Amino acid sequence: MHTAVSSRHARLLRGARPLVIAAALLGAGTAAAENIKTLKGFPVPLPPNLGTFVRDRAAAIQLGKAFFWDTQAGGDGVQACATCHFQAGADVRTRNTVNPGANGIFNSVAGADAFLAPGIFPIGTDDVVGSQGIIKSKFNALTGTPVDDCTVLPDPVFNVGGTNVRQVTGRNTPTNVNAIFNFRSFWDGRANNVFNGVNPAGPNDPTATVLQVGASGPVAVTVSIPNASLASQAVGPPNNPVEMSCAGRNFFQLGRKLLNLQPLGQQVVSPDDSVLGPLANTSGTGLTTTYPALIQAAFQPQWWNSTAVVNGFSVMENNFSLYWGLSILVYESTLVSDDTPVDRFLAGNGSALGATEQLGLNVFTGKGRCVQCHEGAELTAATVRNHDPLKGFLNTAVRPVAEDQGDIIQHNGKFKTPGLRNEELTGPYFHNGGMATLREVVEFYNRGGDFPSQFTDGQIRPLGLTESEKTALVAFMVALTDDRVRFEKAPFDHPSLTVPNGPTLLAVGKLGRNPGGASFLGLSQFQP
Repeated sequence: MHTAVSSRHARLLRGARPLVIAAALLGAGTAAAENIKTLKGFPVPLPPNLGTFVRDRAAAIQLGKAFFWDTQAGGDGVQACATCHFQAGADVRTRNTVNPGANGIFNSVAGADAFLAPGIFPIGTDDVVGSQGIIKSKFNALTGTPVDDCTVLPDPVFNVGGTNVRQVTGRNTPTNVNAIFNFRSFWDGRANNVFNGVNPAGPNDPTATVLQVGASGPVAVTVSIPNASLASQAVGPPNNPVEMSCAGRNFFQLGRKLLNLQPLGQQVVSPDDSVLGPLANTSGTGLTTTYPALIQAAFQPQWWNSTAVVNGFSVMENNFSLYWGLSILVYESTLVSDDTPVDRFLAGNGSALGATEQLGLNVFTGKGRCVQCHEGAELTAATVRNHDPLKGFLNTAVRPVAEDQGDIIQHNGKFKTPGLRNEELTGPYFHNGGMATLREVVEFYNRGGDFPSQFTDGQIRPLGLTESEKTALVAFMVALTDDRVRFEKAPFDHPSLTVPNGPTLLAVGKLGRNPGGASFLGLSQFQP
């Protein structure tokens, strides 16, 4: 099954006689009708001073894609960024994905390493469906191999019969597709819009410096790179002791590790890869170039061209977080999903949506009130376009505020409003992963949320949707799927990847693969 829509539903939706766009938006009001647009042709926001750092954007995309998919970055030689973003930019694994939440007790499943089942959804406890990272360990040293020298630490939470299993994050993994439009990133917005070259904190960390090479040698400088929350986000997980690294490793050490390993050395790269194909080692694994060569091609010489050793590390090792963050940002800026049926319809193709989907668009922009938060071409207000750090972070009454304060600025259980494209493929939903299908999400909003409080946004209220309106709204959201994402066609192709407790992905070239991605747990999105 390639999609979450049954073949019967698909025939009904596609076979329905198209209505005109104006009719679909009738009753939604002019403001609402103008507040949802196609993403096709929408400008992709990049840092205005990117050229100060990156001299060849195509080379930076190659470097960023290699970094993002390279399993050697993990302390165990297994965890890559992509390990938690392998389907439509998200994580749909069903084993060992539950974090016990604020109370530290597994309520929805028997314990760590358990399998998820449809019957536990919607989750009514503080359990979170997150992403599994690394086994709890302490970093000792690099080994010259993909696997670091680490000591396993006792883990009272993530163990089975006294044997540690992989830790699980405390929030669900957001997709990185279309994430380039985020003003701040992560559910709580802690990845600052301004990248400081070192960590997610941006200007809130005045001690963050990188090395700039001048006539007298490298000098520590502060950098300020706006519209770069994806760079701020990218430097968070690699040395995080839950997500990717044994506790205690830093970016200097990660740089030393990867600079001396073959890029993607454990993985197959398709010669038809839309970005890495020309560099693919067709007789084995990895690329035919090196990370130092990729960095030299991508970045201005002032950020690497020195043989000096500073605090025991080379300039490249000192600046590795800068390369990592910016190159992954540039790579992710290509992951724009703008060719959905909805985008084609909004661009003027009246036959791109069937009658049921058009009714769903009407509900989305009208009675369903969805557009009040999921607005604009990006379908979220938490965007660079709005240039407001507070906008788009809302309390929607998913869970009690005491369980998770959310936004690092506003707190009070407010979380970033996600865009909605490809949601068919990215379940489970919400920051806690508590809903398994889009119909469950619709039911949640129709009843006015689950835990309303004085902090809940005023748009969250009972909606009174009919059964046909609920079905239509789900159909509309399914029509927000881009088939390039579903079938992993360029730019969504990738190297091979073995996902712990998940699938083994073959290397995919620019023409994609068949079958494509499926819904979470294989459920129909129309299932309440």
